[in-house]
Amino acid sequence: MRRLGVAIGLIVAGLSLGVQADLYRYTDERGVTVLDSRVPPEAIGRGYEVLDPQGRVKEVIPPAPTPEELEARREAERRAVADATLLRLYSSVADLDRAHARQIEQIDNQILTAQGNLQQLAKQRENLQQRAAAQERAGRAVDARILQELDELDSEQRRLNRLIERSQREKSEVNSSFEQRRLRLSTLLGD
Repeated sequence: MRRLGVAIGLIVAGLSLGVQADLYRYTDERGVTVLDSRVPPEAIGRGYEVLDPQGRVKEVIPPAPTPEELEARREAERRAVADATLLRLYSSVADLDRAHARQIEQIDNQILTAQGNLQQLAKQRENLQQRAAAQERAGRAVDARILQELDELDSEQRRLNRLIERSQREKSEVNSSFEQRRLRLSTLLGD
């Protein structure tokens, strides 16, 4: 209360001296409204009002946004950028469906190629095993080169199987992603 009295005294003194300085009205940490010639740094984040010498509000400075409000703004900005990109890339849902089909076709082709390579490896493996068995039947030790080639085939087979698994996961992710994009594009276009 005493502080408010001092602020009013300053106003009266300023008016009687003809000083035309702005005043600031803010709420302090105890929730008390304060009228002063400056806003302390700790009160700026809570927002304040700028008053002219007659006590009329010239400008309202809003409180600083909370972390949740900042995150909501960032999310809204991300959404706006994603929406703009979606609208730039696809003029219709049919365009998006064609792009989805092309991407799935590429992944399916990768899978088919890897499966074809696996079949070739199986034939090579069978051939090498027959050669190794013939050497064992003849009473000789299996050639080290054949054993090395079998190990290399096994390694390549594992790599191709991982590639197929990865491609199948990618296909699932692409389907999910395109479904989300399709729903959003449909909403944006009003379909």
